[in-house]
Amino acid sequence: MAFATLKLKSKNGAVKEAPVGFSWTVFFLSFWVPLTRGDWMWALIMLVAIFITFGFAGILFAFIYNRLYLEGLLKQGYTIKSYSGDKRSIESSAQIKLSSSSRQVQDSSSSDAKFESAYSETTTSRSNSPKASSSNDFTDELEELQELYEDGTLSMEQFKKAKKKLLT
Repeated sequence: MAFATLKLKSKNGAVKEAPVGFSWTVFFLSFWVPLTRGDWMWALIMLVAIFITFGFAGILFAFIYNRLYLEGLLKQGYTIKSYSGDKRSIESSAQIKLSSSSRQVQDSSSSDAKFESAYSETTTSRSNSPKASSSNDFTDELEELQELYEDGTLSMEQFKKAKKKLLT
């Protein structure tokens, strides 16, 4: 079972999620998974391999397809923006190194907890900054809030509330 999810963003702003680990969807739906993700090359390879091996290749692809999909997205220029799950497990299973710029998203069902942690990060960075560069820090904080809203960490209501607190 996919034990973690990576959220990736392309240079043109497209956002995709890539699961990490065993894929039950590939196990049961085989080549239809890469087909629906727009991964035509792997859909064709899986279809041919499954046809030649009378379906047994589907078992193998259930173990490796998520990593192949992630590698393909990284080669296309996508960058990891956030992840959910254990960092060490993700790095070992996907055979990648998560940078410090990618954020971990808590699995908490409470969106208020996400909001509070995001808001406390922005207010902490604001209070620790010198007054001379406060306008740059202010715009950086607004951009950070916008990014949190765009990647789904903050809802529209939470974004507006944080923006209002930041502006006052």
